[in-house]
Order: sequence, then structure tokens, then C-alpha cells
Amino acid sequence: MKKRIGISYTKTNFQNYWNWFTSEDLKDDIELVKLSFEENNTEEIFTCDGFVLTGGIDIDPSFYNANASYANAPDGFQKDRDLFEKKIFEYSQLHQLPLLGICRGMQLVNVLQGGKLLQDLSASNNIHKKEDKDKEHEVVAETNSLLSEITRSSSGKINSAHHQAIDKNAVGKDLKISAYSKSDDKTVEALEFNDKAGKGFMLCVQWHPERLNGKEESPFSQNIKQRFLAEIRKITMEKIALINPATEEVIEYVNEDTQQTLEEKFKQLRKAQPAWASVPVKERVDCIRRFVSLIDKYKDELAKTLTSEMGKPLQQSHNELNGAKAKIQFFLDNSEKWLAEEWINKDGATKEKIVYEPLGVIANISAWNYPYLVAINVVIPALIGGNAVFYKPSEYTILTGMHIQKMMYEAGVHEHCFELAIGKGSVGATLLQLPLNGYFFTGSYKTGKFIAEKIAHKLVPCQLELGGKDPLYVMDDVEDINAIASNVLEGVIYNNGQSCCAVERVYVHEKIYDAFVKSYTEQAKKLVAGDPMDAKTEIGPLSRKEQVDFLIGQIEDAKEKGATVLCGGNKINGKGYFIEPTVLVNVNHGMKVMKEESFGPVIGIQKVKDDEEAVALMQDTEYGLTAAVYSKSFERAEKIMKQMNTGTVYWNCCDRVSGALPWSGRKHSGLGSTLSYQGIRAFVQPKAYHIRG
Repeated sequence: MKKRIGISYTKTNFQNYWNWFTSEDLKDDIELVKLSFEENNTEEIFTCDGFVLTGGIDIDPSFYNANASYANAPDGFQKDRDLFEKKIFEYSQLHQLPLLGICRGMQLVNVLQGGKLLQDLSASNNIHKKEDKDKEHEVVAETNSLLSEITRSSSGKINSAHHQAIDKNAVGKDLKISAYSKSDDKTVEALEFNDKAGKGFMLCVQWHPERLNGKEESPFSQNIKQRFLAEIRKITMEKIALINPATEEVIEYVNEDTQQTLEEKFKQLRKAQPAWASVPVKERVDCIRRFVSLIDKYKDELAKTLTSEMGKPLQQSHNELNGAKAKIQFFLDNSEKWLAEEWINKDGATKEKIVYEPLGVIANISAWNYPYLVAINVVIPALIGGNAVFYKPSEYTILTGMHIQKMMYEAGVHEHCFELAIGKGSVGATLLQLPLNGYFFTGSYKTGKFIAEKIAHKLVPCQLELGGKDPLYVMDDVEDINAIASNVLEGVIYNNGQSCCAVERVYVHEKIYDAFVKSYTEQAKKLVAGDPMDAKTEIGPLSRKEQVDFLIGQIEDAKEKGATVLCGGNKINGKGYFIEPTVLVNVNHGMKVMKEESFGPVIGIQKVKDDEEAVALMQDTEYGLTAAVYSKSFERAEKIMKQMNTGTVYWNCCDRVSGALPWSGRKHSGLGSTLSYQGIRAFVQPKAYHIRG
């Protein structure tokens, strides 16, 4: 894969910076990326190996606590750009990546490090301010500086096109002046780190090497560029390849976090959380309300990204976004009520009340199958409750995680209160080592058990949303078998069968078994599998390559033990992780497909003689997430639902989640509850007040 240099976008002469790096410079191992504050493409920052901060309009004076009214001030500032490039700088420092600051870029680095600017060099003898063309003058490089090492020169001719400069009496923290103007004004012309230990390469210059006359020969342009490129080529960051499961093509390579970057992000979260907690609940709710409006604003882009990352049909990606908004609405409507202080006793000598305080900094180790819906269960009530969130998206849906973070900050969540942990299992394991105040995980039983064991000694909240082997029973009193078969089919294959609450085994009363199987199979055969971006597609690829072989293994195991395949049963030839929707009959609980979680469009349908047999088979599982019963009689269905040791039961529906009801698993399906008012209270801790006097 190629190394990437991110160049910050400027409305003035951006192409000059881009063209400065020739094809001969880049060869076949480096490419350029435009990082644009106008497009707010922050996700591209996570893919870069180094950065150039370019020139342009003055920095907003609020960044260095100065007055916005001064001679030659612009008609308007670009605070969005300042904030966007602040993210670039912080990311470069977090990951120790090479940074080259040019003109305005140098000034931004200085103010971000706490320095100040001389706001206007407007005197008549100003040798720096551009008129009809750049001005040229001599610069002196400090001895023993990085600049003198790179240029191998103590002085040289450079160009100028600026009316602001670094205040030499207010240079930013840990920065030192490495060049100044040779003229009497001694204007600061270059900055670098004073202590370079544990930092990436950084050089900032006030001039414009990208358009310097004779730049091809000048050491103050060519040498700087070549050293910067050499530093880029030294970078050996671990990267994650995001694969489109429909095409098997790489969507993007994203930089993975390290233990050092995770520890630094945790420090930022812990530092930022108290200020966020001090914001009134109503204002935090309003912030999340803006987040919902941003989901609407960006819905097409969000849906396409989600489909490209995990393969679900595009309409289902839109459905997930709509479902996320619906679930969030519950929190918007109810959080103030359930987070308000409660007076238990206002009478007598001692008054008593309960106050709900945030846990602090919590980790959300999330899943790939419903990245928005699964995240909403945790991050929304956590943020409304005043917590900071360390969010680890699945390594399969990292771009979606980046979109969520971007929208959170655009909505007004405080800076560093929603940080991403990017990486595979090792990154999640590192989160378990950090002194977080709660852990909320969605995924497999195996990983959930590992997490619970690893953090048990911390005695902090741990909630686990795990898998299921969810049963569904169709009784003999149902009337419209075709409609029920259609409903059950959707419960099996929706989201390509990759739902923790998907129907994973079906039991049908013997009196209607043949009719049900016939209808279900006929409908399954009509399903359209293919490109998930195509509106006609109902079945997309599985998200993970290894899952195809896992499901084929379940099918082969069932066939060897006597099952019959009525539909599907094979991989779909061609590119992508596709498997045919599969119907198995003559199944029993000696087969893996009826006992192990499948997580795909594969179903076993088993005949039962009565309700008692159905109950016995439905209960024969280590999981306890959901169970469904289809019947004309609620009383008859309720008898079965009461016997189910599951967190959720359904009558005449399945594969459904509501924001108003608790989402919880039993046995190997999880620990704790999210959603409902219980899911609001899950992210706060009560404090009892005894008030006398």
C-alpha cells in the first residue's frame, strides 16, 4: 500500500502545494490526499502518514485570545478551517507523524501550542507582505537547528507573502525559533520542537517553499521537501485494510491505534469529562437532538458507507439509520425525567434524596452488524448521562465509526469526550487494561466472557450484549400460513441473517408443517442475491470471509446427519462473500445448525408434535436472548412465552427491538440491560443525600 501525505485545503493557491510534490518525488509509493475543511473529510486524516499545513487566510484570533479588530484583518475568518486543521495537528502529534507547516501553517502550530501572533506587519517598510508578487529577502538559520541540518546552510534567500508573524516573545510551548529574517525586524521565519524526544518530525517555515523562485535548486525548498518525503517513507504504522465484502476490494487503509495512543486518548477523555458532566442534562439532550438532524442531513453518504463496509443491502442501511433515529427519540423524550434528582422524603428533621451522577469515562466495544443501532444503545444514554465515551468500532466498520464521531462533534459534544479506539482485538484488549469506569460490549459470548473475566477485579459496571440461538414456534392454529412464512423468512434473512436476534431455528406443529415448509421454501427461492448497492437486492454478502466457510460447515454437518437441503446450501460463485439462502429440513438437535449460532441466511425447520415438545426444544440452548411464538391465541402463546428463559419474547412478530423496552440477554446471551429507562440509568450511579439542618 502507498504512504499518504495529507495536504490541508486552502482557497488560495492550493494547487501550488499539490504540484510541489512531483511524480518523481512521489514515485510509486506515496500519494497525496486533500484534507478539506469544506468537505470536513476528517476520516481521511486517519489514513495519512504525514501532513502539510498550508497557507491562507488569518487564523481566528480567538485561538490565541486576541482582538478580532486589527489593521488589514480579513472580512471574515475561517474558524471551521482552524478547528479542522487543529485535528490534523493533534493527530500528527498523537501518532508521531511528520508535519510540515507553511506560512499560516506555522502560525497555527504556534497558537495551538499556546503561542501568540503579531497581528499585522503593516509598516511601510514591511519586507514580508505580498504586493503584486512574493517579496524576497535573506533568512538566517540558527546553528544546531533541524533547519540548518536539512538545508546545510546558515543563510539563504526565501520568499514572503504574509502580514502576520510569530510573536517572538510568545513562542508556543516546547517550540524554538530555528530561523529569522536577516533584516532589522528579525521576524521569526521557522519553528521546530525544542525537545524532539518522543516526537515525530516537524518543521514549520514562514516562507513558501512550494513557489520559491529556483525552488528546484534551493536548499530552502528542495532539501526541505526531500527530507519530509524521507521521513514519510520511514513511517511503519500498522494499518487495517477495510474490505468491501461484495467485491473483495480494499476500500481504505486506516491507521491502527497503539497502546501509547490509546493511553493518551484516555487522558484526554478523563480531562474533558468533568466539563461535559457539568453541562445541564437538557443541553446534553439538545446536543443529541442535533446529532439526529445530522443523521438526516448525511443519510445518503452514511448509508453508502455502511453498505460498502459490511454488505447489507442499501435500503436496509437506510432502514438502520431510521431505526437509530427512532431509538434515540426515546432517550430525547425520557432522559431528563430519569436523570432528575428524586426527593424521597421532604418532611421531618432529615430530608432524603437521590442524585444520579455519571460513571465517568466508559468504553463501548461495539459490533459490525448494526453499527448505528448497537452504538445508540450505549453512546447516546452514556453521553446524555454526562459520561465521556471511548468508542471502539468493529474493525469491519471503522469508517462508520468515524462518521459517528464526526457527527457527535458537529452536534456539539465537547472536544475529547468521544474518542475512537481504532484496531482489532489487541486494541480492545488494551482498553481492558485502562482504568475506565465501565465497559459495554456487543459481540460473541466467547469475547464477552473474556472481557468480564479480565475486568472483574476493577468492580466497575460491565454490560454484555451477546449472541443468541433464537427459536421461533409456529402453532397449528395459525390461519394465514403464507403471511407467517413471509414474516419468519424476513426474521431469518434480514441483514443477511447477521443479527443477534435473528430467527436461528424454527419449530412448526406437525399439522401445518408441510404447508409452512412449502411456502417458506418457495419464497426463499425467489430472494434476489447480489450487489447490495442495487435496489433490487434482498441478500447481500456476509461481512466476514471466514463466516462463509463456517456456514457451509454447518450445512455439511447437517447433511451428513440426515438433513435435507430444500433451497441453497452453497457459496455463490464470483467475487464477494456470498452464500445462498438455505433451508434445511429433517433436522434435529444433534446437528450444529440447531445448536450453534449461525449468523447467516441459513435455517433449520423442525417438526414438533405438540406445544410441550416445542417448549422442550426451544429451551434446549445455552443462549437466552429472544423467543417467538406465532398463534391465533395469546393465552396459548403466553403459556410458552412465560416458560422461555430469555430477555425478550414475541407474539406474532420476531427480530424486533424497541427503544422503550429493555434489551437484555440471559445465560450466554449477555449481562445487564440497555434501552428503556433502565438503559438510561445504566450509565449513571446513584448518590444518596441525607440532609439535616
